Amino acid sequence: MEMFDIKALRKCLNTRFIGRELQYWPEVDSTNAMARRLAAEWAVEGTVVVAEAQSKGRGRAGKPWYSPPGLNLYLSVILHPAVEVQKAALLTLISSLAIADAIDAEGGQAQVKWPNDVLLADRKVAGVLAELQALGERVETLVLGIGVNMNVSQDSLDQALGKTAWGATSLKEVLGREIDRVAFAVTLLESLERRYDRFRASGRKAIVQEWKAQSCLGQRARIIERGRSIEGITEDIDESGCLLVRLDDGSLLHVSEGEILPLPHR
Repeated sequence: MEMFDIKALRKCLNTRFIGRELQYWPEVDSTNAMARRLAAEWAVEGTVVVAEAQSKGRGRAGKPWYSPPGLNLYLSVILHPAVEVQKAALLTLISSLAIADAIDAEGGQAQVKWPNDVLLADRKVAGVLAELQALGERVETLVLGIGVNMNVSQDSLDQALGKTAWGATSLKEVLGREIDRVAFAVTLLESLERRYDRFRASGRKAIVQEWKAQSCLGQRARIIERGRSIEGITEDIDESGCLLVRLDDGSLLHVSEGEILPLPHR
């Protein structure tokens, strides 16, 4: 097993603040949990936590994130965006686009799926878990957890997660070769900083437009939200990052949280 070369990441990364402070562990419970602890103690904005493996890796809604050592990328970024809480979802979109940028640089054609997934060949290869601490109506600290399936085999993923619609795959399985984890992390973090800077300078409109251009909107899906199940077409997102779903009766539903499951078109 080849360990992640954190020294090479420090040497190659060309950013102003994201990743200037890098923390690496062979294994943590989760990079997000470690980043939250560091943020509460001392961590400056842009601190990045990288782990070789996670014993309790998590996705959205508390779902486990398969985190074997030596194969994939697990990292979290600490930000202090000072934006309104309702705009925090836009930073998840930024993270998804940065992951897609890194995949595209490897020769893939990534798509983003609301609210936090990145797809390749119609299967999930990466996800984002955003956790925030607010002070009043503004975000004080935002931890962006990023997991990318890079060199894990399809058999291992299927055994760990099962075979489902929009199920998991890895970059290696789709692109047919091993992916350099350090080079991928460099592209991802540099893109994240550029997109984050643009968001702070120009606002949300450009981010929403770019996300929609690379999204898989237009799919028929089942939306599971707050205990209810609704079917419709994923039509758009609004400027706060909420999903707009066209229901079968023609009405438009705004979805701020929930799980999206693909369905065949009628």
